[in-house]
Amino acid sequence: MDEVLLLRQTLDAIEEKKGGRPVIIDLRDVSVPTSYFVITHGDSSAQVKAIVTNLLEKLPLKPGSREGLSERRWAVLDYGDIVVHVFLREAREFYDVESLWADRIIPNPAASQ
Repeated sequence: MDEVLLLRQTLDAIEEKKGGRPVIIDLRDVSVPTSYFVITHGDSSAQVKAIVTNLLEKLPLKPGSREGLSERRWAVLDYGDIVVHVFLREAREFYDVESLWADRIIPNPAASQ
């Protein structure tokens, strides 16, 4: 499947559930086993669950693996070329994954939340 289309569908599914500050990190030139991270957050565990559920329902692929769904603090959906991280806001701020890859963030005009 086309990565750009899958990224757009991922952002659309996140935005439908009001995911906070969605960010795309381009990892294609880094020796990690994925091309992109998509990072977002919810303000409650119920919102984290809603975002993850929407992704699972709306994306045309099934994730190869998924972790953290029952805890709802940090859920990870691994679609191979795209790995989606859905944090609870406090967990996102604590782990601050974006700062590790700040030079690889793709500007996203929809990420103004």
